[in-house]
Amino acid sequence: MTAVLAALLAVILLALAAERRTAVRDRARLEHVVHVNGIRGKSTLTRLIDAGLRAGGLRVYCKTTGTDPMVIGTDSVPAPLRRRGRANIKEQLEILHRAAAEGAQVLVIECMAVDPALQAVAQHQMLRADVGVITNVRLDHTEEMGQTLEEICDSLSNTIPRGGTLFTADRDFFPQLSRNAGALGCEAVLAVPTGREPDFDFPENLALALAVCRHLGVEEETALAGMSRYQRDPYALSLHVLPGGGMFVNGLSINDPQSTELVFHRLREKYGWEERRLILLVNNRPDRGYRTRHMEMVVRDLKPDEVWLMGASQLAMSRAAIRDVPGVQVRRFSGAEQLPLEQVPETAVVFAAGNLAGPGRGLMERVRREARDV
Repeated sequence: MTAVLAALLAVILLALAAERRTAVRDRARLEHVVHVNGIRGKSTLTRLIDAGLRAGGLRVYCKTTGTDPMVIGTDSVPAPLRRRGRANIKEQLEILHRAAAEGAQVLVIECMAVDPALQAVAQHQMLRADVGVITNVRLDHTEEMGQTLEEICDSLSNTIPRGGTLFTADRDFFPQLSRNAGALGCEAVLAVPTGREPDFDFPENLALALAVCRHLGVEEETALAGMSRYQRDPYALSLHVLPGGGMFVNGLSINDPQSTELVFHRLREKYGWEERRLILLVNNRPDRGYRTRHMEMVVRDLKPDEVWLMGASQLAMSRAAIRDVPGVQVRRFSGAEQLPLEQVPETAVVFAAGNLAGPGRGLMERVRREARDV
């Protein structure tokens, strides 16, 4: 038995050594790897950087996790990433190999790990990115990353490239990120919006993507031209006009309370929704209880006129809403087809938040079928 175990161990070690050699060889064939991490906006940032670099003439291979994992090859053709079984960070090695095989100069890849230890493995043992991006530090993934924003910031810092360059748009946590980067001999750069950014995406996203593109040799005007045509995540933030004239906002992929509230306030100001009735539609998933608590915070802070509930934890959400927002009307639904979307008048806004999981996809299928895109 001892001999068999020893032989198995030897096989495993040889396989790991071969895998490491392949990863080192593949990385050496790429000029740059851009590793995009953060709480919100990773998929959007990855796609914006990809589009900007391509516009500058670079051969880019791109991979986003997003709602559905996608790759964009050096031919600029997007394709879904087919997985065998559950997601595993070893997938990043396969993407590294594909990028090298296609002769890419730059791999732009979204971090797929939540656990801090796995983030470190993905960066320092697999991808060895020379350019790191941390979009922002927000309250999410608290079970894995920590209960405080400072702890979450340190967790995200596990993808800071040793001896490379780190970009972020988070002003509040730039000092902490800069200290963490300095410990690794990494330069930290804060990307700040100038106020001149076009309005096809949030200014922070554009400023951050432009900073990375400039760092890799693409001029701002060229990069912006490419970004204006970037291929959005299929379930990214979107606006729709319902049959009765009401507005529907798909914010299901935002998740954390700070980002959810920030997005709503920006949209309300941009489109002049101050006088419209707010219907907050919350879809919770059963496997992330902390997000239910976070959505309770959103209800308390936005103080909607109505709360519509789908998915998990409806009783708890209902009690919290009635407690925190006196007079609020709470309605519970078993699925997307039961929602009275056709009855929403033009004097109301339905803001969908929480999660896309479960009935969320069915909701978006119905909205795309019945509503008009803005």
